[in-house]
Amino acid sequence: MRALDSHDAAEVALDRTRPAEREHLVLAEQPAPLRLHVVDACRAVEAALCSLADEIAAEVQRSPIAPPRRAIAGDETALSLELLATRDAADRRRWRYNLSEQRTAPRAAEWLLARLHDEAGPFLPLDEAQRSRIGRVAREAARRIERTVGIEQRRAYPMDDRPCPWCGAALTMHRGGSEADTVTCANGYDCGAPVPVVEGRRTWAAPHELVGLEKALGEAERRRRRREAKRAERARARAAA
Repeated sequence: MRALDSHDAAEVALDRTRPAEREHLVLAEQPAPLRLHVVDACRAVEAALCSLADEIAAEVQRSPIAPPRRAIAGDETALSLELLATRDAADRRRWRYNLSEQRTAPRAAEWLLARLHDEAGPFLPLDEAQRSRIGRVAREAARRIERTVGIEQRRAYPMDDRPCPWCGAALTMHRGGSEADTVTCANGYDCGAPVPVVEGRRTWAAPHELVGLEKALGEAERRRRRREAKRAERARARAAA
């Protein structure tokens, strides 16, 4: 993520220089422009994905089988172990930390996707935190590339841990593209939120509506914490009785 953040800062600086560059354009034969900011964005995404693959591999990838320290004539077990170690080290499913030809964005994305799909290999299953980390970096990488090349798409982000304060249904944030951010509730007319229903969903779109939603979400979270504290207190009281 640090690589992506660094690219953001560089992109802002580049945007500031573009007007000055345009002032000095002259009518002459020019070579095809190299969009360096696009190249930089691709490199930043590649660095972020490879770094993430390094982290995940360090957590879930089994260490290679160690071959015998020395060969002993007639030791079939040692020979079998050496063959097994050679085959294990050459397993194409492994993430390679040091092989530069494999440290590419497509390879890292392919490897991370295989982990998300629980494909077989010398790996432990991902836990929820690791899955969430991969999803977060992947979404941010896609957004940076789309924004850099000018095709940022509108995306929906489920707010799984923050249900609707009025009805408890799932909320979804919609952002990207040329439209302003909005939040929708899946319950539509069955939801009592004081906002319009758009295409069958309660929709917070205006700034004051989004501010009101954030306030309601905060109040709902505080109520939830108070309920949990009371339940914990009752549980302690029952245990002490």
